[in-house]
Amino acid sequence: MNGPLSGKMAMVTGASGGVGLVAARALAQTGCGVYVMGRNFVATEQAASDIRSDYGVEAEAHTGNPANPADADVLALAGSDAEFFFNCAGNVPRGSLDDITDEAWRKSWESAVFGPLNLVREMAGHMGDEGRGLIVLVIDAPEAPLAGDICASAAGAALRAVVQALSQTLPQGVRILGLITGREVPDPGRLSFAFTRLALEPGRFATGSLLSVADIDTDE
Repeated sequence: MNGPLSGKMAMVTGASGGVGLVAARALAQTGCGVYVMGRNFVATEQAASDIRSDYGVEAEAHTGNPANPADADVLALAGSDAEFFFNCAGNVPRGSLDDITDEAWRKSWESAVFGPLNLVREMAGHMGDEGRGLIVLVIDAPEAPLAGDICASAAGAALRAVVQALSQTLPQGVRILGLITGREVPDPGRLSFAFTRLALEPGRFATGSLLSVADIDTDE
């Protein structure tokens, strides 16, 4: 498929379903090839196959757990030529401090915080070698901290800090943005537009920006 991003590659985590799949398919619509990253082999392979069939772009499936540094290294190496990295992984439970078990807290943070940190570290290095790249961390968290949604509130605060702090130290030519989706997933059409616009116009927003889908929709 020919499009404005033909010849470029994007790496998308959590791409076997949900927000990650929306991102992967949105990028494919622009002609961009996609490294489809997920933890479920069958679902990830199916997502990549569907993208190849529907859009005629390169789509490779890769499975692993980025919270494991060895897996993160392998996944990042597989996508080392990607100009775009969209991290959409994360499944954080709702509830108060007393509601969420230690096991659930740790497991969710592996996916939502430690996995992204490992991949950002690896991908920033690869992108720095090329002198260009865009990293987008999708932040599934309330806009303001909530005691009744404490795990996601804390994970979101950590990712916000990562975006803003790393914007000051990433290699020249590498940009990082945070896309805050909130706890209610936006309309898929608007979400798809947001992903596409970020990839097509990466310089529109200052590196380190924390954005909502509405911010991207309404920006002139």
